[in-house]
Amino acid sequence: MQLFSAADSSLKTFLTDLVKEKHGASIATDTLEEFCNDLSPRLEQWITTKMLTEIAKNSETDLQTLQKMTEEDKSKEEVSAFIQSKIPDMSAFLAQSLLAFRQAYLGTT
Repeated sequence: MQLFSAADSSLKTFLTDLVKEKHGASIATDTLEEFCNDLSPRLEQWITTKMLTEIAKNSETDLQTLQKMTEEDKSKEEVSAFIQSKIPDMSAFLAQSLLAFRQAYLGTT
């Protein structure tokens, strides 16, 4: 389930900064790009898992509805609208998910 584009500039900036924080600002450009390309699907999976967990925690029926939407290949916009209707403060939720990903990647708590 692809909820956001890997090319999204905010997420690309987040990943770039994260890799530089872990490996140093002087990391070679091609290595930086390779690490970011490797991390991008991992970040997407992380956020997807967090969203599914949050939706399931609140309603098993909503989770089943979401699964059915993806099986029926509903549009990205429809799926995103459904998720946002089930996770009230999406901005805070995403910020918390990104922070948790950062901590996991950097090995901090």
